[in-house]
Amino acid sequence: MHITEDFIIHFAGNPSAVSNGRSLASKGGFLALNAAPDETLLFGTCKGSGSSPYQCSVDFADPEKPIPRCSCPSRQIPCKHAVGLLFCKVQGKAFTTQEIPEDIKTKRAKAKQREDKKTETAQEGAASPGPAKTAAKEKSKSRSVKKYHTQLEGIALAEKILHNIVLAGLYGMDRKNKNLYQDQAKELGNYYIEGIQASMTGLLLAAEEAQRNQDFTQAAGALNYLYGLLKKSRTHIENKIADSPDAKNTALNSSIEEQIGYSWKLTELRELGRFVEHARLIQVGFSVIEDTGKKQFEDQGIWLSLSNGELYLTKNYRPFKALKYVREEDSFFPLLSTGELYIYPGDINPRVRWEKCEPRDITIEDLQDAHKAGKQDFAAVIKAVKNQIKSPLADKNPIFALKIGSLAGEGDGGISVFDENGVKIPLRLDHFGFLIKRLTREQAGGNTLICRFDQDMKTDILWGVPVALITGESVIRFMY
Repeated sequence: MHITEDFIIHFAGNPSAVSNGRSLASKGGFLALNAAPDETLLFGTCKGSGSSPYQCSVDFADPEKPIPRCSCPSRQIPCKHAVGLLFCKVQGKAFTTQEIPEDIKTKRAKAKQREDKKTETAQEGAASPGPAKTAAKEKSKSRSVKKYHTQLEGIALAEKILHNIVLAGLYGMDRKNKNLYQDQAKELGNYYIEGIQASMTGLLLAAEEAQRNQDFTQAAGALNYLYGLLKKSRTHIENKIADSPDAKNTALNSSIEEQIGYSWKLTELRELGRFVEHARLIQVGFSVIEDTGKKQFEDQGIWLSLSNGELYLTKNYRPFKALKYVREEDSFFPLLSTGELYIYPGDINPRVRWEKCEPRDITIEDLQDAHKAGKQDFAAVIKAVKNQIKSPLADKNPIFALKIGSLAGEGDGGISVFDENGVKIPLRLDHFGFLIKRLTREQAGGNTLICRFDQDMKTDILWGVPVALITGESVIRFMY
């Protein structure tokens, strides 16, 4: 297993664990460093706050899914001791070759038994459903229908709350009404519609902010979104109760299920065929979004697939109440090879997830494949973006890869990119996007620009916000 600092940062997922682990390794916190003869296991002992040192290890029996273990009381996985063990390897410290401890062998054997049993059960179920499985399926269907009716009750309550908000007007929402709406929004949590509940809370927060700054643009957008969500959710759930084919089609070709509040399981996505094998991904952008409506942080990564040229999103949710215990994602710079890449139902940039992966350095050949994703027809891109923006529930900021024909400044000091036919997309230079101004026309032409689109609701101008520039030698990121 080739271990690099980038691999450790991705593996740890938490800046504090990375910092503390690096410090442990640098300051000689380890009493013993060992490696298995086949190098599939790193293990050792580390000084701790207790009287006995901690026993830690990182198991690479499955190189795409390494397992950290430690005897320390920390709830963080991996803990700083396991991360420090990896940093010792990167820093070139000497590891003694030792046989794999018996407790690790036992854990490996149990893990293999679980996997074998899971595979055997799946094969038996596929070969012969049997009466017991049929009965269980009917019982599950009955529970689902009962849940759907409960959801419809919750939607009716949400519609009533929204109706009252519209009657009072966003501007006329006083403290008394706001407290009443907040109490009613909390009640929505009893109807299996957590997504709708979060959207209602988000609308109330947007209205409160609008009254402070006297700009109701965002609040009006939140209101329109919630209205569209309730309308589409009611139709979708009624179709599910009627077992209509439209229900399955809608569920697979939109994010309505997640918008209502459902969490897809990877096994479900696999059964539906929503996965690809051996995907090669490059992360071109990363950001952390604070969602006050859902009371959580969202670590969002933007990934370009070299296998099919698609742009995907990864989303890691960290509730405010559990920040200590949920792994925090971070920027990732190597190329990532996945075993199976699961694709959630959605719009232009669907969410993805994987269980097994292996990083490696990005090569010139990878960058050449990345350039193939660049769209040369800007008119077609603009049309696709506007069609998505028209949809009330779709993401209003789709991301595209653009093959730059030329780059030119505007009279107002702005800058635009053009395709070979002269079709223009003006750029809004957020964050480090101003670096694009330093490119000469020769440097920009032929390169690939990753853009997140944003339409100004006041001026109706459609902007391209630079996310990353892919050149022949590197990936220049404007969103970390």
